[in-house]
Amino acid sequence: MDKSIFQMSFERCLKLTDLTEIYIVTNDIYKFLILNQIKELGYEISKNQILLEPSGKNTLPAIYYGVKEIQKQGEAIVAVFPSDHLIEDEEKFIATIKQGEQIVNEYIITFGIKPIKPHTGYGYIKLGNPLTIGYQVEEFKEKPDLKTAQTYLKEKYLWNGGMFMFKTDIFTTELKQHSLEVYKSFETDDIEKTYQKTPDISIDYGIMEKSQRVAVIPLNVAWTDLGSFDAFYDEFTPDEKGNISFGDDILINSCNNLLYTDEKKQIALIGVDDLIVIDEKDALLICKKD
Repeated sequence: MDKSIFQMSFERCLKLTDLTEIYIVTNDIYKFLILNQIKELGYEISKNQILLEPSGKNTLPAIYYGVKEIQKQGEAIVAVFPSDHLIEDEEKFIATIKQGEQIVNEYIITFGIKPIKPHTGYGYIKLGNPLTIGYQVEEFKEKPDLKTAQTYLKEKYLWNGGMFMFKTDIFTTELKQHSLEVYKSFETDDIEKTYQKTPDISIDYGIMEKSQRVAVIPLNVAWTDLGSFDAFYDEFTPDEKGNISFGDDILINSCNNLLYTDEKKQIALIGVDDLIVIDEKDALLICKKD
């Protein structure tokens, strides 16, 4: 890749809105990395658009942190995108996201991915009644076992892609109704105190699974959430024994492994399967691929 997945996500956002309307929620460790990566793309962004969380408290506080900042300028339509997604057909992706404006006055929208296989690493969405565009959400399903995932595939469930669109006032109303503790935590302008008070909770559990104002729009594009090594492994072409290696490595009686080193070091595996081996200058990781 010539660009990081963050840079690709940032450029997708620029196809939907102006540079001054993009807000990035992250933590202090990544602040300068983000500023530099945006600068590499030829853009300058205000430091006020980078919102630093004192600690990770899952997706709902992170999203509401961004919503609160945007509401200082007035109510708006907001789209939320994780920065670890690979999306191939960007024009189709952008067109589908824009279709959400047709129902955003009534619903908090999530964008569901049409599954290509029975994946056990993603949550699923069961479709309800059809709308002008998309469907009401009948039910969210947690990450299933393989047999259940195969059933979901046959019944035309969608993968839960973790992307959202909503009006800030509707989001705040639903947050207040279904996750009052998060709502009250953000009543102070002191973000340190806010994050000490707010619970650690996902947007799915805090709002989406409880609200009656949730819709899903199918997103029929090649999509990968690189949130796991399994997903990362799927992005590369393995050898005849299922191994993926980026160097001159030696693999004997070994299958379905992923090897990476940032040094000019040869890795050798003998008689092991389904491993991730990541060897960097300051750390070595060895784990099962799943």
